[in-house]
Amino acid sequence: MIGDEAWIVSALAELVATPSLSGQEEAVQQVVRRLMLEAGADDVRVVRVDAARLESRYGFRTPTPTQDMYAVVGCWGDPSSSPFVVLNGHVDTVPTTEGWAIDPYEPRVTDGWMNGIGSADMKAGVVGAIAGVARAKAAGTLRGYVEIQSVPDEEDGGGTGTLACVDQLLEKGRIPDFAIVCEPTSVEIATAQVGSRAMHFSFRGVQSHANMKSAGSSAVEAAIDLANRLGRWCALPHREMHPLLGPTSVNIGQMKGGIGATSVAPDCEMEVCFTYHPVDEHLIIPEIDGIIAEWRAGQPATITMQFRELHNVHPFSTDENLVPVRALARALGHDRTDPRGFPAGSDGRLISRLLRCPTVIFGPGDVNRIHKINEAVEISEIVAHAGTLEAFLSTHA
Repeated sequence: MIGDEAWIVSALAELVATPSLSGQEEAVQQVVRRLMLEAGADDVRVVRVDAARLESRYGFRTPTPTQDMYAVVGCWGDPSSSPFVVLNGHVDTVPTTEGWAIDPYEPRVTDGWMNGIGSADMKAGVVGAIAGVARAKAAGTLRGYVEIQSVPDEEDGGGTGTLACVDQLLEKGRIPDFAIVCEPTSVEIATAQVGSRAMHFSFRGVQSHANMKSAGSSAVEAAIDLANRLGRWCALPHREMHPLLGPTSVNIGQMKGGIGATSVAPDCEMEVCFTYHPVDEHLIIPEIDGIIAEWRAGQPATITMQFRELHNVHPFSTDENLVPVRALARALGHDRTDPRGFPAGSDGRLISRLLRCPTVIFGPGDVNRIHKINEAVEISEIVAHAGTLEAFLSTHA
């Protein structure tokens, strides 16, 4: 039966077996389209990525080639009915690395777990969403209008496919009443997500012999000085903690430069990532700019530095007491919401910020088991995810 455990296992195995690195999702999107039609979708459309449009409208750029890139959107119900619910999931994966116990593209179920690259992050969430809607549709209990967005280029581009879907909804004036991003949360409701700002710094100094150090200017030492100053950002006295999110942090992820011990370093490259909370969103750029300005003021004219932003994945937070959030909790079998925080980035930020609709993250899989070898997801969690969505989409209250 469509949407039951056997169907879920078969559908997920097919998706996992179909390679879908960022920018190479066409084959897996064809599978998703077929699954949506099999699941009784009233309409399935393609939303093509227009990179120039996304850049001009939102200042968004992706490093991934976008030629022939598209999202697949399946729709169930009457578009004029309400509530309008969006279920979102990406089908692209990170690259595989050495060390897998078995072929990452040969999914197998062992002791109730299916292995495979992208199994938890997040093809299981896409399958659970389709299964849940299919079951509500087949039972005749589906309320309102549901749109499932199967999107590309989340891993590499950071939201390309979702932004294309959001842009289309804005163009049509269609604002969802509620959105669920089916990232792995171990089938718990996450109402808050951390922000992440990554930056690249390039330093230039003046080379000299180390025994005549005063004749040069060390780019490496200048970088270390700035790294130490940036590291104190999360300890500023007004820093506030979100109760559901981990601590703010500054990570010096890479530093390389110089020639060797006997030469003053003429160059250095550094990459830094800041983890921040929703309350810091309006502060992080001016505060970091201020730290950089203070650092520049103390440097000799022989030290130059340029920087660029690698990404800024914004945080978001949704009120756990909103009606649809409480309804999802009841569908999960909880008397109260008991929300979690999501410790990574997701496309939920784009839906929440641009569509201004209540957004949560809710899906099968353990976030601690993704982006690493031997990724796997527990089949029972996908079944529970689908069952919860079926119950939610049949009540909404």
